[in-house]
Amino acid sequence: MMGGFWAPELKYAGYDKVILRGKSPDLVYLWINDDKVELRDASHLQGMGATETADHIRQELNEPKAQVAAISLAGENRVYFASIEQGRSSASRLGIGAVMGDKRVKAIAVRGTGDINVAQPAEYLELCREVLEYIKFRNENPIPGVMAILQGLGSPQEMAIHDERWHTENFMWGNSRVRRKGFWTDEVKAAWTQSMDSMRTRLISCYNCPMKCGATISPPGKPTYMMKCFSKLTYTMAAMSDLDFGLKIAQHATEYGVDGFSTPQVMAFALELYENSILTDNDMPGLPSDNEGRFYWLLDKIVRREGIGDVLANGTYWAAKEIGNGAEDYAHNNIKKHEQLPLKLSMLNPIYFLMYSTGEKINITQIEGQFPQAPYPKREQREEFVKDWFQVPDEKFKQYFLDWELRGENSIPYYPTVQMCCDIVDWQEKMHYLDDALGMCAGLSSFPLKPPYHIHNYPKFISAGAGIAMDEDKLSQAAKRYRTLVRAINIRRGMRRKDEMPPKNHWKKRFPELEKELLDTYYRFKGWNSDGIPTRESLEELGLDYVAEEFIERGILKDGEDGPAEEAATTEVAQE
Repeated sequence: MMGGFWAPELKYAGYDKVILRGKSPDLVYLWINDDKVELRDASHLQGMGATETADHIRQELNEPKAQVAAISLAGENRVYFASIEQGRSSASRLGIGAVMGDKRVKAIAVRGTGDINVAQPAEYLELCREVLEYIKFRNENPIPGVMAILQGLGSPQEMAIHDERWHTENFMWGNSRVRRKGFWTDEVKAAWTQSMDSMRTRLISCYNCPMKCGATISPPGKPTYMMKCFSKLTYTMAAMSDLDFGLKIAQHATEYGVDGFSTPQVMAFALELYENSILTDNDMPGLPSDNEGRFYWLLDKIVRREGIGDVLANGTYWAAKEIGNGAEDYAHNNIKKHEQLPLKLSMLNPIYFLMYSTGEKINITQIEGQFPQAPYPKREQREEFVKDWFQVPDEKFKQYFLDWELRGENSIPYYPTVQMCCDIVDWQEKMHYLDDALGMCAGLSSFPLKPPYHIHNYPKFISAGAGIAMDEDKLSQAAKRYRTLVRAINIRRGMRRKDEMPPKNHWKKRFPELEKELLDTYYRFKGWNSDGIPTRESLEELGLDYVAEEFIERGILKDGEDGPAEEAATTEVAQE
């Protein structure tokens, strides 16, 4: 669960995780009260919003301090991009709310009053003190030369920063189509600042965290909800509207329990189809005439799976296939069948090509972060940056960055080199997977530049906290095993090399031979064959013999060799 207070409450109840097997015949919620665990009837909660559900459960249990993670209509109706909402945060990508809805679990409520056992309390608290001091230092010394929301720590500080020139003029509007250079004027800034200041109640943090990445938003006449990061702009930009509209419709979307990245794009996709007569009035009876009204109307139809909403609830990839009549050309911003950030760029970036192509958490912010997104213009700026860059796992990464230039021989797309790109992507991804395994916030580890938690102090935290002897090599191996297992699950579901490509129009300038070399080299680097399947040898080295055996039984791998059961598909690359 991303942030908030639910996970700490579960730990105080004595548990590290909850695993739900099977499927309930009726709608239920799970109530965890320290060592007492029970399934309770939730039929009276059916159709309620996420926040409304949490409030009712607390009243019903007479436990005002209970933390509740709940789904809403979208999850109940198995919308492919449904979220799980929990007070100050949510789990949104990949439709995890639909999984909970399919299991007929409306919510998980937890109250914990136990203690936390720490193996070496003194050592652990000293590590915590060091981290807190470093956070204070970083907050007082923002990183120069990068956009404002990335200068500090935590989730991108969208709630505290008003300057949105970079996003509004570089990200795409509508159905990820329109770039609006010159949009951010003084008039727009003043209007948007007023909208945020009038609705933002306060900046908030997660449990025991000194950062304040989120905010409580109170639209006039509507319940207060929590927001953070780029969801501030996704509805606004999809609807070609303003921040006032975006903050208000996000309240509805949060209560309905839908992902803030996919949902706006799905609605913009539908309206683009309507504007081009692929969808007609017969498909959308009752569609309002005003633009903003159309977005509210589509949101309601999607979460209820009514009419065209039943088709759109499956996301743009599957909706386009069902609609037909050329609709697939409008579902142009997908990777692995999921909507991505609305971003279109000019020159291929080899690092980001690998991250977009091979990432399996379907969100670029869940793989990027440790390495700067672009080089600094001057070498002296780069030299200054690497002076205190102690978080790198190897000194070679400093040299990679020092030699990276905006133009010339050492610039994109051919620098960083293919092997350097493999090193950089692997490091960044490793840290994200470690955060997931440890239940750690990416905003203080894998996502920001120069974070307080990193590969050098994580083993110390594990050893002092859990009493497990850990070092960097063991931790790296554990991350590799975890990552490979995730890969294996998706391979078993049918994912192959043909699925690993960014949207064809993500970059204007593409380099087919380089892109093929990048994938070929990265696959070998990770221990995967030419079709992206983990080899038998790499699986066995990680103690995943049972996975190798299943792959052979299913015909995914051939016995006695590490090649795919069928010849690898070639990489598709758009040349524009």
